[in-house]
Amino acid sequence: MPSYPREAFNSHWFNLFNAIAFQIMMGAPIILFAKSLGASSTVLGVIAAFTPLMTVMQLPAARFLDRYSYRQFVVNGWGLRTVFIFVVAVIPLLGFLDAISQLGLLLAVLFIFNLLRGISSAGWMPWITAIIDEPVRGKFLARDQLFAYIGSLLSLVACAWVMHGHVDPWEYAVVFLISALGGAVSLWFIKRIPDAPPGEVMRRSAQPVPWLAMLGYRPFLMLLGFTVLFMVVVGSLGVFTVEYLKEYQHFDADLVILLSAAAFVGPILTLMLTAHFIDRTGSKPVLRFALGLLAVVLAGWALIAGGVLPCSVPIVLALNFLSGLAGANFSVANMRMAMATMPEMGRNHFFALFTVITSLGLGAAPVMWGVTLDAIGSYELAAGWFTWRRHSIYFVALLVVNVVAFLAVSWLVEGPPRAGSQGIGGRFGRLSRIWMR
Repeated sequence: MPSYPREAFNSHWFNLFNAIAFQIMMGAPIILFAKSLGASSTVLGVIAAFTPLMTVMQLPAARFLDRYSYRQFVVNGWGLRTVFIFVVAVIPLLGFLDAISQLGLLLAVLFIFNLLRGISSAGWMPWITAIIDEPVRGKFLARDQLFAYIGSLLSLVACAWVMHGHVDPWEYAVVFLISALGGAVSLWFIKRIPDAPPGEVMRRSAQPVPWLAMLGYRPFLMLLGFTVLFMVVVGSLGVFTVEYLKEYQHFDADLVILLSAAAFVGPILTLMLTAHFIDRTGSKPVLRFALGLLAVVLAGWALIAGGVLPCSVPIVLALNFLSGLAGANFSVANMRMAMATMPEMGRNHFFALFTVITSLGLGAAPVMWGVTLDAIGSYELAAGWFTWRRHSIYFVALLVVNVVAFLAVSWLVEGPPRAGSQGIGGRFGRLSRIWMR
């Protein structure tokens, strides 16, 4: 078995400081700031959708990866997006603008920030797949996630400390400055990750492939559909639990952030255990465990919103802890399966199409659910011990989709493509040759 590369720790440290940056820019702090400016559920959904929707830029970006090194491509994009985090840090200080103007400016800057992220992320998964050997990928992914969750936890604890009690505009500015500094430090580590060696592997990875051929490859299609189901569930969960606690349960901002931070404690405690056995047992058992655990979380939130369980700090803390545990294990198992499923020929385009389609599901979910929540409004219907209202309907709907995803695990085809098949067989080769003419 290949030894674990020491250089991989540069990726781990990059993910820690990158998590400090993105957890603020894409998590509870940015949602709370937007809410303080009067954002509706639909606007919050749009903010949450920016990151996944902008990954559509991976499709055109994948065509240019063979013209640059993976490292150069990613570093340039990550560096530019960090500049716009510094711009976000200035917005709360623009007191001469009214709340609507500040919210509009925030949306514009977040759009550009996520656009740059979407373009540059096209090189990340092909880069990591090229430099990390298959037998240690589970361990690598678990450690990468572990460092990211530590960074996220540190980030949210720092935000809660800054935003204690009533939150003034300058406190939001300090929080966003922490995000910008984390992004700047992460660039130093990403520059130290070994680049993928140029050669035949990189040329085959950049080989253009028709979409029909990619979607005709059953293992890829099954994994794609399954992942979209999961994204529909989790794409909005972090947004509207924050909204529910702040707007309907009237929790203070620092308490909401600290409760959100609980989602990173479970992964920190358990991810190395996941790393220990996932390369031996495969991804499916971990996927089933994660989705089963998430079903418990969604049922708990539905019972709270339906008036059956009290919305107490211990219960919310437990639900967030279990939610983070489920999400982390799913992420490691799903990424490991994706890395094994993508064939070497056209790998850049497979990863780009996979990321774009699943991210469209992830991005559409918060917008769809935000519009739905606004449409439900103040509707209520008492049905015995359970009250159907906007958030209880939302959590029950997520639970149903999650059950479908759990059943869909059996459809997945686990394992790398067969030798000599070029990943998709003869039809793939014929379609590829036609495409290249």
